[in-house]
Amino acid sequence: MPLLKPIAGHTGCAGIKRYLEKGGRALGVHVMNFAWQEEHAFEAASEAPEGFDWAAAMDATRHACGNDTPYRGKPARTFKHFVISPDPEDRIDLASLRELAQAWVGAYFPDHEVAIVYHEDNEACIPHAHVVVNNVNLKTGYRMQT
Repeated sequence: MPLLKPIAGHTGCAGIKRYLEKGGRALGVHVMNFAWQEEHAFEAASEAPEGFDWAAAMDATRHACGNDTPYRGKPARTFKHFVISPDPEDRIDLASLRELAQAWVGAYFPDHEVAIVYHEDNEACIPHAHVVVNNVNLKTGYRMQT
């Protein structure tokens, strides 16, 4: 059975980036809707301008919009981390997982900064995608509603 696991983040994005990319375990990283890209374009993070850091860029956007402050006495939800885990019986390859993850993000988060990090670091080496979505809606400047 495929699985979509949502996890709320309440800190800056540096920790999640470090966790997802540590030790070279990421098979690839795609990013969406950052200032250096054409609108709604997916690009490999390796093609980003020199010094680009998707976590720092998300934190800067959130701070600029005032969306990194507590809301109604609760800590700000700064990002949402989703894990897309296909069913092992589907025998999905990395190319198909990338297509699935990018289509899912395009359908549900077309107006947010997004980083997708691909792994196959589980026991059965089944590819899965980690999707980090910044809480700022780039069109409205409001916090993400899910």
